[in-house]
Amino acid sequence: MQDVTLRQMQYFVAVVDHGSVTAAAKAQHISQGALSTAVGQLEKALDADLLIRTRSKRVVPTPHGYLFAAHARRVLDSVGEALDVVADSVSTLTGVLRVGCSFTLSPRLMPELISRFDREYPDVEVDFSEGSAHDIQEQVRLGRLDLGLVYSLQADDDLRQDHLADVRLHLAVPAAHPLAARASVDVADFIDQDAILLNVPPTVERLTEQLRATGHTPRIRYTSGNIQTIYSLVARGYGYSLINSPPATNDTYDGLEVRFVPIRDTVETNSIVAVTAGHHPAPRRVRAAIEVLTGI
Repeated sequence: MQDVTLRQMQYFVAVVDHGSVTAAAKAQHISQGALSTAVGQLEKALDADLLIRTRSKRVVPTPHGYLFAAHARRVLDSVGEALDVVADSVSTLTGVLRVGCSFTLSPRLMPELISRFDREYPDVEVDFSEGSAHDIQEQVRLGRLDLGLVYSLQADDDLRQDHLADVRLHLAVPAAHPLAARASVDVADFIDQDAILLNVPPTVERLTEQLRATGHTPRIRYTSGNIQTIYSLVARGYGYSLINSPPATNDTYDGLEVRFVPIRDTVETNSIVAVTAGHHPAPRRVRAAIEVLTGI
């Protein structure tokens, strides 16, 4: 195998991220021809096709391309980390922190993470995206995200997990509901009412499993991918909902009020975890993010 350069890896990853040679060349501040030549040399050195060129001038990675991109990102991250150690003081962090967070956890975690990094690590750019636990973890595997933030019950065993905080399943009901003033409830107290659940996979399945483990089956009336829609429906009396991480406020988007009551008798315990690929030591900015979020 011929020598493979860091520059070739950098350009190839840029093409994968941008989906086109033209956009990648612009982002890397080089000519399209120079970037195409570098990627072609990389494919020749590896003796493998890494990209498929489509008629629309878009490019998509081949199976070999996906695999190589994931490892190339880690190599580039490791080199960047090594340079940071030499160039910066121990207390200084630089670079981009790429975070993926599940939809329901994002309001709790991302504003605090961004705020803390803005104060303590101003030279780090926090780039975050939201999605389902499955999609986030797939992006972590491919190296497109440095870490993902999900619930432990949704975390995959092949990824490293760092515990951030324990959570407890809560019942969401209207402020005037008879259960709203209770310190805690049992599943039997509400299971015969209609449920309104989040339909971002695998949330509905996980919540249904937890209830069935107590000997009960929920009667699902509505599902929604928007948690604010769910809270508004709950506040209007259309059913209850379930959430592991209640917001600090009880107000809904439209000014109504929802109350969150801990549920006593669910079997499974759950927590918030940070997932990383775990193949190499995490960059310092990733470790700093985990430290910031621990106990949140």
